[in-house]
Amino acid sequence: MEQHNRRKLKRNVVCVLALGFFQVFLVIMPVIVPFFQSRGLDMQDVFVLQAVFALVVLLMELPSGYIADVLGRRRALLVGTIFMALGHACLIVADGFATLALFEALLGVGVSLVSGADLAILYDTEQALAGNSDHPEKVVGRLFSLHTAGEAIASVVCSLVLLVSLEHVVWVQVAVGFVPVVLALAIVEPPGERLARRDHVGNMREILRYLLAGDVVLRYTFLALSVWSLTTFYAVWLLQKQWQVQGIELQHFGYIWGVLMLVSAFAGRIAHRAEKRLGTTGLLTVVGLAPAFGYLGLGYLGAAGGLAASALFFVSRGFGMVVLRDAFNRRLPGRFRATANSLASFGFRGAFAVTAPLVGGALDGWGMQATLVLLAAGTIGVFATLIVPLIGAVRTARPASPVQGVPG
Repeated sequence: MEQHNRRKLKRNVVCVLALGFFQVFLVIMPVIVPFFQSRGLDMQDVFVLQAVFALVVLLMELPSGYIADVLGRRRALLVGTIFMALGHACLIVADGFATLALFEALLGVGVSLVSGADLAILYDTEQALAGNSDHPEKVVGRLFSLHTAGEAIASVVCSLVLLVSLEHVVWVQVAVGFVPVVLALAIVEPPGERLARRDHVGNMREILRYLLAGDVVLRYTFLALSVWSLTTFYAVWLLQKQWQVQGIELQHFGYIWGVLMLVSAFAGRIAHRAEKRLGTTGLLTVVGLAPAFGYLGLGYLGAAGGLAASALFFVSRGFGMVVLRDAFNRRLPGRFRATANSLASFGFRGAFAVTAPLVGGALDGWGMQATLVLLAAGTIGVFATLIVPLIGAVRTARPASPVQGVPG
């Protein structure tokens, strides 16, 4: 029986990693802005749509993570993948803002349910297999690398399918959207401590106190994950528009996006080695400032230089998401890991919901170059107020240790 359970747990690892791959196998992503425009939207509408998505995730994030910690991560994962599949199905009939808003809303519910639950299952599964709470030190890197590899391969598929038509890209996306549901059905609930089903207010009070009133490194890591992610995320929605302005043909978008995703995957893969080589201060400085140079490069270096500058966003994201998330999760008790990750995502989505319409309005009103300069300035502000204090906290906790190794 024990051997049978171990086989199921080993299958968990494969299924969760594969689910992560197909969850972001978004063949529509390299041409999402042109697709939205083909359905009658302007750039401000595009950013409002993303604000709708962020708002839905914002409203669902806390209850979904908490549900996963109380009722089970597998249930949350399965329901989430079903919502995402239904959201992708909406692309078939999408025409105008209303139907695209429904697409974003369904996707938002699904993402909020999957977010945190997948990583919690992976951590709990590898801990159960190893019998050692320190074992899953590379969990975040593996999941992140497969996420970005999925995006990279999907980007190449996008360019190939575009040789037929944009509509065929939509149909491929709808079909792929149901694969995570099949994978979620094959996952079993791993053993591990869960939150009590009584005293929900007390549970949330305990989690918030742990995140904000305990270890200072954990606190600044949590805040950095909540806000810093915006500095690279806006590039996702501006790069395609900039490529259009620079005259890059649509069929090349997928190949370019795929290369950038591979850059991010490689950065995530070597993130901890880079931290050892550069030191915590050096790595976090790269993570914090690279997006600012990326925005300025996009605005002032032309087409070829702008493409090179684009890689800075993906290097920063690869390093930052792996090192910061691993540092965050290594300091969390298993019983509320999903909720804590959802809280970090809650902060990020809330910040995006507030700022996205402003960025879209600036883009339509002031133009691309002015918007890029404003985003570079905002990135420097985030670096000064969050990343620099995190560097100081790590030095105080243990000057010679990397972020992921400082005890919580």
